[in-house]
Amino acid sequence: MNKTKFTKRLAFKTMTQLFIIVIIVSFIAATIIGINTRAEMAETLRDYTYEASLTGSKVASSRIITDNRGSVVKYLKTKKTDLDYETLLENLKTITSNYDLHCCDLFVPHEDHITYIMSTDDKKPGQSLGKEASYYGSEKKYIMKALNVSLKSELDYEKSPRKNLYTDDVKKGVDIMTYYMPVLDKDGKPVAVLSASYSVAFFVKTSSQDIIRLVCVSLGVMLVSVIIFFFSIRKRIIKPVTKLTKAVRKMKESVKSGQAVKTDIHTSDEIEELAVTFEDMNKDLIGYIDENTKITAEKERIDTELNLATNIQAGMLPDKFPAFPDRNDFDIYASMTPAKEVGGDFYDFFMIDENRLGIVMADVSGKGVPAALFMMYSKILLKSYTLMKQNPKAALEEVNRQICENNPEELFVTVWLGVLDLKTGICTASNAGHEKPAVKQADGHFELFKDKHGMMIGYMDGVPFKEYEFKLSKGSKLFLYTDGVAEATNADEELFGTDRMIEALRTAENKTPKDVLEAVNEAVDEFVGDAPQFDDLTMLCIEYNGDNEE
Repeated sequence: MNKTKFTKRLAFKTMTQLFIIVIIVSFIAATIIGINTRAEMAETLRDYTYEASLTGSKVASSRIITDNRGSVVKYLKTKKTDLDYETLLENLKTITSNYDLHCCDLFVPHEDHITYIMSTDDKKPGQSLGKEASYYGSEKKYIMKALNVSLKSELDYEKSPRKNLYTDDVKKGVDIMTYYMPVLDKDGKPVAVLSASYSVAFFVKTSSQDIIRLVCVSLGVMLVSVIIFFFSIRKRIIKPVTKLTKAVRKMKESVKSGQAVKTDIHTSDEIEELAVTFEDMNKDLIGYIDENTKITAEKERIDTELNLATNIQAGMLPDKFPAFPDRNDFDIYASMTPAKEVGGDFYDFFMIDENRLGIVMADVSGKGVPAALFMMYSKILLKSYTLMKQNPKAALEEVNRQICENNPEELFVTVWLGVLDLKTGICTASNAGHEKPAVKQADGHFELFKDKHGMMIGYMDGVPFKEYEFKLSKGSKLFLYTDGVAEATNADEELFGTDRMIEALRTAENKTPKDVLEAVNEAVDEFVGDAPQFDDLTMLCIEYNGDNEE
């Protein structure tokens, strides 16, 4: 779906929801107003009908004189005449017309019947005296209440018991509200009843029309308000959001071009704040990508240099085996696994002369390129001075002097240096702070050789180093390693240790030097598991087989 449809959808949703809200609110308001209006109009209607009945009763009372309740006689003030009946009937019709009544009746109630005197109802025109009719169901008690109301003087609107004098009934299919008022004789006693009936249909029609008009006006006002509100939302929300959406779509292009997108939104509210935040984010993203591009290029350059350093370092360590294929008086194998691209551990072995083999195992402090550079420098010095001095102690002292003269980074290296006489099996060695070697004699098992330690190379100038000897018999093995083996750590931060190393050595002690290193390496890997490697892992094993001539 494209952006235009998205925008139209938002506008449609907004307008639809507003219309639904307006309709619901209008319906609720109309219901409440209608209930209140009908209640008020019903009360007004009762008052209206009451006034009509009160007026009619006063007119009738002024023209009717009786000597008892059971006999009603028409009189004028001065003489008897039929004009009195017609005059009263016309008066009642006038009241009926003025008050919009359904009808107005004058009658005398008896115990089991009523006698109509006159009625304005067209269905009973000119009803004569003495005509009998049945009571209208529940009307009887209201009629009798009206007849028995005793008003000592002229009927009073405020003092009359209004609530007890009317009924709401259905008469001949018409909803009628009727009030009953007593008609008094000259002595102020009730002798007849006047009923004023109002058709509720007219009231319902009038009230319904009023409610409908009210609802239509309210709905119209609210719809106009909704339209105004919608255009306000469209201006202050929908259009800014559309602009912001377009700006977001341009973000990819802005990143490529390096030019931040301008939203141009000025609403002075949260939407403008969002737009400003987006612009800042866009600028930060461009800067981040630019910086990341530079960092990536720099990293690629460093990776290239590290790969070159790794290749150079690997090229400096003997890695071709068998190393001396023309000799069968010894077998040697070594390996190094750096913790980083390049490491600080190194090993070396070389022939000093026809019968003597120089062996080096060393560990430079630190990791990475600095340690690798220091390692190469140390390796060259160790080999050179071993070949020159042909004595481990003297070689270490000279190397230490050379390194201490120029060591601005104050690095140091631990070294185990040995010279093995291949004719006698005697190994002369010196340990400059390095790990203890492990030795297996022909008739025994691998054991740690507790040799004499001296100071690390490069730590302090002028320190003497100790030298010692041990003899390897035919079939013996010598295992050298760095601290990366013993200090390999698993996920529980537990060290591999020299005890586990000796156990691993013994599992392959009767095998070739290569098998010995592989056994130790497998044991370390199994112990460490998925934990990261923190230190270089360097090992060397030599098996002494005796003199070539034997």
